[in-house]
Amino acid sequence: MASLPETFNKIVSFLNKEQYAYLIIGGMAAGILGAPRMTQDIDFCIFISDEEIKEFLSKANKAGFDFNEKETRKRIKETGAFKISYRECNVDFLIVSTDFEKEALARKQKINLYGIDAYFPTPEDLILFKVVPARHIDMSDIEKIIERHLGKLDKKYIMKWAQKLSDEAENMQIYNTLKKLLKTS
Repeated sequence: MASLPETFNKIVSFLNKEQYAYLIIGGMAAGILGAPRMTQDIDFCIFISDEEIKEFLSKANKAGFDFNEKETRKRIKETGAFKISYRECNVDFLIVSTDFEKEALARKQKINLYGIDAYFPTPEDLILFKVVPARHIDMSDIEKIIERHLGKLDKKYIMKWAQKLSDEAENMQIYNTLKKLLKTS
């Protein structure tokens, strides 16, 4: 089994070489922008069109990543997400589909991790990525990101997107959760 740093270097090198637009989200990003924590996989938001998926999977296969193509294509069609692996270490992808995700890419930051430059969201955007699923671990990550960047976060930006995401979901939970966490009025 490949180590997480080894898999990170392999997948980021691949994405950078092939010039795919991406953001690292999930536990690894939370550890960099908030507080370190254990994670068993690497999560990406990737900016590829439906037409590019076949080529992406072909290139990933040639680069040494494993996946079942039929199952992967089915999952992409059903969920807009897919998983590949490198020597049994999982790499999860969420295919971009929202205006928020597109704006997050435009605001990306380059961070060198394990000796390679990779693209991460801003702290504000990672908070917004994590508030949507709102699992216990996501809420803990959000609290740690807020704590680490206290006084430096663009709360107006976060609340603007929280309102839009809540409107799209027809559920004010996203907005209300962030309002409480950021203590805004």
